[in-house]
Amino acid sequence: MKNIRFDFTCSRQVPFYAHLCNEFLNKAAQNYPHLNLCIGLEQQAFGPFTYFIEALGEQNELEQLADAIAADFPISLWLTDSRIRVIETSTGQQTLLDTGYNQGLSSIPFCPQCYPQLGDNQSPRFGVLSLECPCCHGERQLGPEQKALTLSDIQAMAARLISQGELDLSLTEGLKVSLTPIRSQNEAQSAARPRLLICNPNTLNAHFCVNDEQVLALSSIEKPLICVRPIQDHDRLTLPLYDIGFAHNRMVLVLAELLRQKGIDWLYLTATKSSSDALRPQVTWIDGAFAQINAALQSQFCIQSNDEGKGKQAQPLASFNAPEPLRDGLSLLGYQARWQAHKKSAHLGLLSVTTSSHATSLDEVLNRYHSKEDHTLADAALYAALLDGQMSRQQGAKHAVIIYLSRTFPSQIVSLDGKGETELFFALPELPDNGYEIFHQLETGPQKAIAQKFKSLFPDDYLALLSLKLNGRRDNLQSLWAIAAILIGLNPKDAKLAPNTLSDALNAAAMRYHGSNAPRIDYPLTKGEAHRSLNWCKTLGTVLSFRVAGHSDPTQLAFAMHDSLADYLANWMEHLDLNLGVQQIALAGSEFENEVLCKRIGLRLGKNFPLLINRCLSLEGDNLAVGALYVKNRSLNALA
Repeated sequence: MKNIRFDFTCSRQVPFYAHLCNEFLNKAAQNYPHLNLCIGLEQQAFGPFTYFIEALGEQNELEQLADAIAADFPISLWLTDSRIRVIETSTGQQTLLDTGYNQGLSSIPFCPQCYPQLGDNQSPRFGVLSLECPCCHGERQLGPEQKALTLSDIQAMAARLISQGELDLSLTEGLKVSLTPIRSQNEAQSAARPRLLICNPNTLNAHFCVNDEQVLALSSIEKPLICVRPIQDHDRLTLPLYDIGFAHNRMVLVLAELLRQKGIDWLYLTATKSSSDALRPQVTWIDGAFAQINAALQSQFCIQSNDEGKGKQAQPLASFNAPEPLRDGLSLLGYQARWQAHKKSAHLGLLSVTTSSHATSLDEVLNRYHSKEDHTLADAALYAALLDGQMSRQQGAKHAVIIYLSRTFPSQIVSLDGKGETELFFALPELPDNGYEIFHQLETGPQKAIAQKFKSLFPDDYLALLSLKLNGRRDNLQSLWAIAAILIGLNPKDAKLAPNTLSDALNAAAMRYHGSNAPRIDYPLTKGEAHRSLNWCKTLGTVLSFRVAGHSDPTQLAFAMHDSLADYLANWMEHLDLNLGVQQIALAGSEFENEVLCKRIGLRLGKNFPLLINRCLSLEGDNLAVGALYVKNRSLNALA
């Protein structure tokens, strides 16, 4: 007799894993009558979450159970470790786990059991969208319009798409798909990175540069979107980066399979805000696991205070001296964050995050940034990250730093001292909004000589710089990357690209560089009255110097931009460490979608400091709403 435990450790809750554990327990008497089977979930408020199945029995039945678990448990995006081990005593239970199934949280569109039947063109049930699955019950997600669709209907859609070049699925799926890039009258949408639906996963590596982790993520039950670059000199995929994903529901799955049979490997796709495609996660690989960039799902977390027995009521951050959260909650950027004490225990509480239709708008938040010294949102990102910090729970909310790099909000570095007080250490400067002013500042400063040489040696790139318009926020890396892309020579001579596409060009070029050495780009600090900023003219002057000196490899300079920034960040953190004794560094913000930046920061900073990412929340979105509950009385509290 052996007692075996099967562990599935995840960075955030995976309700479908809880559902599968319940399924094995429900069918234990029928399928494994001689095994003593238990299930359980080990969790902390913000992870990790370990779903487990324990079984006591003979070797042959344990092997049958292991084969069944391997076949039935699909890969989750949030799975960080799985293992089988022998245990001495059982800690599981024979009661069902809470799956949130009543809220539809554990249901997925299709699973390994029903996918071969409805998604394989050789199956007699191919295209039967309403196929009942005893495992995932994905048919329950179908609306009346989808249930009414037959295989013939979807075949007619595929034929119409092939003949007309596009297909409007707004009524049933909230989607529009096309064989060619979709042009939008909305300027922001037309400048956005294209989104592709992969119809033929077998040809993925023939078109895109993807690694093993990305392929597994694309195949996971969450069906995320991942930013990747096409292969070099692709004849049709001419932009630097694309967001790609596999079919994410039953109808799209069948349509994609029909198109795959016709030799179509991918489709261009746009989605409405209410579509299932718009709700699926967009993720990035950071510090050894995936994190979600945006968030659209509702979630809740049960918090247990470390102050139990001391007469204090539980608060999510109470155990480490953070500000008391707003009791009435906060509605911010589409998310409603709320903290409520537990009805039955003074030492338990529930932190919930839901989508809100009456949330404070982006403009309302930004209008409150009257002072460049305001670091409210960076503070919110820091507190949200600290919720997941093991060291924070043990030693208190102190001696921490947040590197918050955002495309939408001010990019800042904020420190948290031993008394729990935050201070703005660094903020990216606001760049000029046009190329004329950018070059004017370069040629009227210490970089004058090198700027004039650049103008004479590379007239096309000089003219491209003059035509650059930076719209929206300009105190972010994306704007700096866009300028650098032109200076390096990454702007196509026959195209006038948007700043975000130019930024993508720099990132994609850095991805293509496979060397270990690169020139050092200067990121010198400027000291203001209260915080430091970046002397961006010197940074761009360094780029010009290398270009003029004959560095002909744009990928090396693009990589150098990322590597040198990570190196400077590491130096700045060492400076803060001398003054504060930094114990952990939190990372947040939408700029961390950048694959190369994540990797270089992980290598440079991760050697000396623990990196903290709250993977239960997004890098930018619901984390700000949650963290804002604990921000001291500044601009966001007035929004509650």
